[in-house]
Amino acid sequence: MRKEKIRDTDYEQRERPRTRGKQFFDIFKHRFLELIKISLLQAVFSLPLLVTIFLFWMFITTSGLTTQSAMFIFFVGAGSMLLTLPCAFVGLTGSFYALKKLAYAEGEFASSAFFIGMREEWKRGLLIGFIAGLSGAIAVIGAFYFIVFPSDIIPWVKGFGIAIVVIQLIVVLIVCYYSLAQVVVYTNTLRNIFKNSIIMALIRFPINLGLLILYPGGFIALICIMPITMYVGLGLMVISVAFGHLVWMMNCMSAFDKYINKEQFPDYYRKGLYQETKEE
Repeated sequence: MRKEKIRDTDYEQRERPRTRGKQFFDIFKHRFLELIKISLLQAVFSLPLLVTIFLFWMFITTSGLTTQSAMFIFFVGAGSMLLTLPCAFVGLTGSFYALKKLAYAEGEFASSAFFIGMREEWKRGLLIGFIAGLSGAIAVIGAFYFIVFPSDIIPWVKGFGIAIVVIQLIVVLIVCYYSLAQVVVYTNTLRNIFKNSIIMALIRFPINLGLLILYPGGFIALICIMPITMYVGLGLMVISVAFGHLVWMMNCMSAFDKYINKEQFPDYYRKGLYQETKEE
């Protein structure tokens, strides 16, 4: 039977981190192995997506590729996103649930929390993943279309078209992260969850965009540069994806504290962080 390591004394309020940013580094330092476990569990559900990325890159870099062949590969890749991203997002519900437990200092093993969260919210995770997959498919097909086909279109029009399909993907991904975080924290309808997520995605857009560039943007950049960096990017995604998710969880909880918890859910406000008491 596995034994849990228990401190001699409970954590005191003064020992808790004072911000979500400091909490990230506190969890990184003290729960590093738990984050690795979450990453490996997530990798199981992300395996179809990782295989799709690998095969897409291998086929698209084949020498002597014709426009028709490239079009077929891009359409197949876009279609596969509708299947692989929902699967990955089912795992993400478990990851975000486990990360919520770590952030709120609710003691539970990462592996058990992962499967509890996935069992409770896999349907919503599947739907959110399908929305992300649809947005990704639109971005892939749209970018390919504007780059390859309309040769007689003014260059700035092509650039505007590519920007539109990329921006919609960026906004949808941000909304999906906020939606997943709300799913594992609150009991609410999907309609209200998406409404809240869209609002927080837009009013905090500069911060959200910066985090998106960091993760998963950093991994995407490694995958797209060259074959050798693709292997590095995929390997890092397998063992460290939970660290990127933890960054997003801290960002979402900071937004929840500011826009939701302070007025509507005071018990959740700054939960897991240092809070002044009357005795102090």
